[in-house]
Parts: sequence; structure tokens; C-alpha cells
Amino acid sequence: MSITIYEKDQYEGIKLAGKIAGEALDLACRSVKPGISTWDLDKIAEEYIRSKGAIPTFKGYMGFPASLCTSVNHEVVHGIPNKNKILKDGDIISLDIGATVKEKFNGKEWNYIGDTARTVPVGEVSQQIQKLMKDTNDSLFKGIEFCRAGKLIKEISTAVANIAIEGEYGIVRMFGGHGIGPEYHSEPFIPNWPEYFTQNKDTEIKAGMLLCIEPMFNLGSDDVRKLKDNWTIVTADHKLSAHFEHTILVTDDGSYITTKI
Repeated sequence: MSITIYEKDQYEGIKLAGKIAGEALDLACRSVKPGISTWDLDKIAEEYIRSKGAIPTFKGYMGFPASLCTSVNHEVVHGIPNKNKILKDGDIISLDIGATVKEKFNGKEWNYIGDTARTVPVGEVSQQIQKLMKDTNDSLFKGIEFCRAGKLIKEISTAVANIAIEGEYGIVRMFGGHGIGPEYHSEPFIPNWPEYFTQNKDTEIKAGMLLCIEPMFNLGSDDVRKLKDNWTIVTADHKLSAHFEHTILVTDDGSYITTKI
């Protein structure tokens, strides 16, 4: 995969995709309550995306069966919605969604994608869990501060990791942020731990890049594992995890958070 650089005439399509994804996520988050199933949340999000003329990015991507990733409690990312998974008071749930807008540009059809995630409580949760969610979200926006032309990818990673270190959280290292191209995931990988680089260590951020920053902090260890469904990632020690994400368009004038509503 290579890094996609978008032209200025594509920015409005990119912003539209992000807006739809952000609105769909917000609707799903506002629908979270004790007694609702993760399957129901998926249907709510998918219906909204399609009502706006967009396509759920995740549905069918690499075989994923749903439009929304629903990861509950110790599930970190990629949880599959299920009719029998009913949320209860005291749970937390991470919702992750993508929306694709198709538009013509220079005689070719392009996919413009917005990708965003948020962890929310189900009913009442402890102050410790509230702090986990707040700190993870704060680290996202601290990383976004470095998402500007001329900065390096590792500066984003360092900003995210510093908050995790200060809060003594586990940092998920196998998964992280990424670029977005017409086929969704693209380079560069944006780890949440600055030393976790295998390539592009000093990649410079340039105008026209579309980047997702997505910190994942755990109340316990860094270690995670994949369940037998071949999708759901959980903490190895079964302690809670939080996940937040925005899509950022880098422009000559700074950075634009496409998925923020």
C-alpha cells in the first residue's frame, strides 16, 4: 500500500463522508442504553448511512459481516454485532463506523471515506472507568495537534503515548491509526506507541493526506488476543479497554477533523 495524496478538488467529498460517519456514530452512541442489543445499534447506524446516500464502509470489508464494530467491556476493537448481546447497566461499549461516499473525479469514480470511533458508558460507571474514557479521548485530540503538514507521524504517536504513560494505562500496540485511501486502509500506519515502528519511522505529514488517529487504552496490560470469530480483539487480562478515533484531512491551512460534529 502507498500513501494517498488527495487534491483540493476532492476535499468536499472527503468532508461529506466524514460528516455522515460522524453523524451515524453520534446517533448510535445516543441510542446506547441498558437492554438494547449490539445488533440493534448496527441497524440504526447502517440505516442512517444509507439514508444519506452513502455506503457502510465496513460491511463486507475483508469479510466483516456488519456496518458497525461493537466492542463491549474488555473487547478492544472489531466486535461483531449480535442479536443476543444485550447491553446492561455498568457496561462500556466502543462503537466504530465508516461511511463511504462515491463521487466522480477526473473521469474516475472515487471512494471517499470517513472513519470514527467512540467509547460510551451504558448507564452508570465508576469514576475510574470515566477517567479511562476521558484520558483516551484526550490523547486523540493531543495527537491531532501534531497532525499538520511538516510534522512526523512519530510525533502523533508520542503525544498519544505520553497520556497513556502518565495515566499508567496499557497501550494497544498491535493496532493503531492509519491512512485512508480509495480502498479504505492505506499507509502510513500510526501506532499508539512511538517505538512500535517497523517502517516509515520518519514519515513526514503532507497536505492532502487523510489520516485516522485511534488510541486504545486498557485498564490493565498492553496484551491483546483475537477470539475464534477471527475478528474480535480482547484484552488478554479481561480488563476494560477504551477506543476513540477521528479522520483528519491535512490541508495547507492546517488540519480538518472530518468526523467531528
